Amino acid sequence: MNISNVPKRNAGAAVQREVQLGQGELEKLFGGPVSTSPSRIANSPRLFHGKFADHLWCGCCKRAFPNGMYRQVGEFRKCPYADCDGHASVDAMPWERIKAGNPDYPETPAVGKHYPMQPPAPPARSAFF
Repeated sequence: MNISNVPKRNAGAAVQREVQLGQGELEKLFGGPVSTSPSRIANSPRLFHGKFADHLWCGCCKRAFPNGMYRQVGEFRKCPYADCDGHASVDAMPWERIKAGNPDYPETPAVGKHYPMQPPAPPARSAFF
C-alpha cells in the first residue's frame, strides 16, 4: 500500500512522497490490524465511494486515510484507525469534498492528522433589514 505524506526516514524535514509500507508498518501507523482492498475495485459502488476518491476522510475521528484501507470487525468494514468506531463505507467522505470546504488543507492529506471541518460562515445580513 502506498501512503503519501509519510516523512522520509533519516531526513531533517518531512518530504512529501509516496512510500511503500509493509503490513507491520501499516499496523503501527493505524494503531492495529488493517486490511486493504484495491481502491479502484469495489463490490458496491457506494463502498469506498467507487473509483473517484484517492483518500477518504472519516466523519467520526476527523482523520484521512487512503481509499481501500479498513479494519474488518465481524462483518463490518470500519475506519482503519484502531481508536475509531466509524464505518469505512458510511462515515467516510471523499477527501476532495473536505478540501473544497477547507481550502487551506493539503491536496494529499497526512495519515493520522486530525482535519476538523470548519463551521460554515454565517450568511451575510441584508442591508434591507
